[in-house]
Order: sequence, then C-alpha cells, then structure tokens
Amino acid sequence: MVGRRIKWIAAAIVALAVAYTIAWHGLALRLEDIMDEAAAPSLEKDWHASWTRLDAGGFPFSMRMTAQQPTVVWGRGGERATWHASELVIITNPLNLAGLSLVLPRRQDLVVETPSRRHVVGISMDHGRAAIGLASGAVDAINIGLEDVTVFSGKGTALAEAGTLDVVSTPSGDGDDRDVFLEMTDLTIGSGSAGRVERGLARMRVVGAVPRQGTARERVDAWRRAGGYVDLGDLVLEWPPVAAQGEGRLALDGDNRPIGALRLEVVGYREIIMALAQAGEVRQDQADIVIAALDFMAGPPVDGQRRLDVDLSMQHGRLTIGPFTVMRLAPLWPPP
Repeated sequence: MVGRRIKWIAAAIVALAVAYTIAWHGLALRLEDIMDEAAAPSLEKDWHASWTRLDAGGFPFSMRMTAQQPTVVWGRGGERATWHASELVIITNPLNLAGLSLVLPRRQDLVVETPSRRHVVGISMDHGRAAIGLASGAVDAINIGLEDVTVFSGKGTALAEAGTLDVVSTPSGDGDDRDVFLEMTDLTIGSGSAGRVERGLARMRVVGAVPRQGTARERVDAWRRAGGYVDLGDLVLEWPPVAAQGEGRLALDGDNRPIGALRLEVVGYREIIMALAQAGEVRQDQADIVIAALDFMAGPPVDGQRRLDVDLSMQHGRLTIGPFTVMRLAPLWPPP
C-alpha cells in the first residue's frame, strides 16, 4: 500500500515537472512574440527596436531573455536617435509577470541625427540595473540605478562622469499624477575636479495625465494642452563651496519651451565670485561691488553664513534673475 502511494506521488511530481517545463518554454515563446510585437514599427509610436537574436534562459525558477545586438530608434524623418549595445538582459518571474528586471550593458552607444549634424556619444558604466513594474500590461513604475557612469564623445573624450545616477518614477496615488525622484552624485562635466557636483537631487510631481498612445511629441503636447505641469517640491545642489536648495513649478509654453518660476536659497556665492576674481575672469573691483550688492540682498549672516534668496523666472524663452537674462531656453524639439 505504501509503495503504491509513493509511486502515485512520484508520478504526480513527474507530471507536474513535465507540465511546468512545457509551460515555461511556452511562456518563453510567448514572451518572444510579445517583445517582437512591442518592438515593431507602428504609426502610433515614434520608436521601434530590433535585435539579431533572443535567447531564453534561467529555467526553472526565472525567465531570462537576452537580446543580442539590440538597437532602439526614436524619431522619424531627418531627426532621430539610435541606441545600440552588445546585449540587453531582461529577467522576470515566470509565475508572476507583474514586473521586469533589466541588466543594462556596460557599454552603449547613442547616435543623434538632425538634418544639420550627426552627434555620436558613448556611455559606459560599472553596473546598471532597472526594475519595471507592470499594470494591465503597461509600464506603471520605473526604478533605474547606474554606478560609475561615463559619457564620452565619438572621439573618446570624456564629456561627463557620475558616481551614481538614480531615477524612480511611481504613481502618486492622486489621479494620473506621478512622483519622480532623481539623484546624482560626484558629477563632473568635462575635465578636472573644479566643476564637480557632489550631489544633485530633485523630488517632483508630474501633474496631469500623459497619454499612452502617440509619438513623444504628441503625448507631451497633449499633456501640455490639458494643463499639465511639474511641481518641484525639493531641489538640492551641493557644488562646493556653493550649496542651494529650493522649490518651484514648471510647465511648457505653446512652443514647448520651459515656463515657470523657482525660488532658491543659495550659500557660498561669495566664495564663487572671489574665485572668479582670482582666476582673472572678473576684475577685483567688480567682484567687490557684486559681493557687496549680494550681501545687501542676503541680509545679515545666520550661523556664520549668508543665505541669498534667488528668484528664477522662465518665460518667453528666457531664464531670468530679476531683470537680468541669464540664458535662452530652447524648445524640447524644433517646430514641426
């Protein structure tokens, strides 16, 4: 009697194992079809992807899809961007398809083409990962983390480096709004450590629904026309000797240029101006006048430091501080 039960249990285990194996490989084929369908060109979106081969692995406890020589193209006509890498690994749980994990390639290339120029940059990193949450088959949450990132030109010149880069985007729980968190550490633009930003952080809420269908331009334009905007609740910049923090609200005007206002509290402005004078960028008498004026605006020191409140305004394609224009603001993309 006992021997017969053992045989039935063993047979059941074998049957389950066979069924699971068939289901796993069936799911692998189904995922390949889903990926091929999602990556195919379509009039409803302005991107498409391709790869030379898809390899399935990870049996039995995970599903690991490796795309060999993946290429993603955004844009149409004479303006487009092309991303390429040697491989991209996508991992999911075969028993729960509510999320995906991506192992990002250590070396990637990006080519941006316009009618007037072709710009090539390379991206390398020691480690890169991304987690994507899915709801009803659509992307619901994104978590990206990169370590020791370098962006360099097509000629191999380093353009920027960062120790870490983290991006998190999740539903806010308030309608169609989304909360976005962005943080960078040890950011260096160009060469040398003079321009090294120790830490930059932004917490923001994207207010308003962004349509899921259409090109990026169409989706952003629909969001803008519906009154969408971004509440910047916390902005932090640590760029010794300067430290700044602030908040504000941003949107886009009819020409898709940034519009809005920011209020910053800045510490360390005196040291920056004195450094510019010592470097010969401004005359010492001019530096003394500017420092005196800013000290008057900042008021008396608090805890031994002067804090300057700065109001930045963005409108009509200009970034201004008071009556002074600091820089012109370009649209997200050229007019159609």
